[in-house]
Amino acid sequence: MAEKIVRRNIHTYPFKYRKHEYEEYFRPENAVLYLHVPFCITKCGFCDYTVYINKNEQHFAQYVDALEKEIRAFAANRVFPAFRVDAVYFGGGTPGILTGDQTARLLDVCRESFEFNEGAEIALEFDPSTVDAAKIERMRESGFNRLNLGIQAFDDRLLEICNRSHDLATAERAYRTIVDGGFTHTNIDLIFPLPDQSLDDWKHSVDRAIELEPACITAYGLEIWPKTAFHSLIKSGKMALPTPEDEARMYEYAIDALEAAGFKRRSSTGYYHPDRCQDYSRFLEYYWRTWPMIGFGVSSKSVIHDRLFVNVKPLKQYYELVEEGKVPLDFATYLTKEQEMRRVMIRGLKMCEIYRSDFENRFGVTMEDVFGNELEQLLDKGWLEKQGDDVYSLTRAGQLLSTNVYEMFYAPEDLSPAAPGEVRFGISELVE
Repeated sequence: MAEKIVRRNIHTYPFKYRKHEYEEYFRPENAVLYLHVPFCITKCGFCDYTVYINKNEQHFAQYVDALEKEIRAFAANRVFPAFRVDAVYFGGGTPGILTGDQTARLLDVCRESFEFNEGAEIALEFDPSTVDAAKIERMRESGFNRLNLGIQAFDDRLLEICNRSHDLATAERAYRTIVDGGFTHTNIDLIFPLPDQSLDDWKHSVDRAIELEPACITAYGLEIWPKTAFHSLIKSGKMALPTPEDEARMYEYAIDALEAAGFKRRSSTGYYHPDRCQDYSRFLEYYWRTWPMIGFGVSSKSVIHDRLFVNVKPLKQYYELVEEGKVPLDFATYLTKEQEMRRVMIRGLKMCEIYRSDFENRFGVTMEDVFGNELEQLLDKGWLEKQGDDVYSLTRAGQLLSTNVYEMFYAPEDLSPAAPGEVRFGISELVE
């Protein structure tokens, strides 16, 4: 019997569409802004960021002028749609090295160039040696509402080993100045395991940070990157890190002490106190969830869906490109759909939990369809647990071994050398 012929003409696909209201469909997409300020008083032993030391006020002013031009040029660039800003983060380097008027001016430029969501988070990093009362007051008046203080250790000996520009007395005074200046959403950064740091040293730093009652505390694991002072000293045998066992004990102590003090986990390193703030960091939520982030300044990175591009590092080249009205681009690339998916899993787990519904809405397939084997292995190891129908969450063991968890989602080619026409960055390996 001949197959029945159906005259069904196709003009498009799919055949059914979900309708959206006008205001929702044409609203600007939410994004966060990152402004990189590359100036520091000293270069820390562990620092891998693009920073310049021994620069003066004239250099700062020139850089602020260039940042303003770059921000305005991007907002006028019609390659991208309009964005509505949910958070602004001044990072570095040491953005607190700028004057209060300079940071206020840059924030005004962002407001003039982009629409802002009500209650947008406006955050800046401070080195304790750059804090003063007049600067803090100016920043509060201009709309900053979250300040991050990079103390790293409450120990003068360890601060000296790290080549920090502040001592313990300066750090304590800086934090008090910030609080007295009216800021309640405060964050204190700590790093472990530092060279020659004992478990008792670390306990003292964690305990003292808790005593100061900040809204947030970040306990970063030390990263050793090539071309840093620490990397060179460790490879040459002139410096030693605590044992992996001691590092694990430090991590566990931080988790126990912070949770006992009422802090809640928001990422593998970050904690917030719900009585002092509503959440840890909106900017980092976008950063780790791989939601749109637009970077300005030397070496800054932008990620907008499948587009990733990075600015040049040299100041001279940055200034020249900005003056020419060009994007100060070092390199740009498109992420494949598979890379986007792996990125969502790896970076999302930095926030300690990933959502099945978000993944499916973004990619049109389930996590299990793409990463079923990896998820099953992590569940079997006890590093991941399922909460309800929507959430996979890092267990405590998974948090302690989070690097091992992320590596489950690497593709075989991720760890191979860069091929011609490729750039390799974002991964560091130190074999002792």
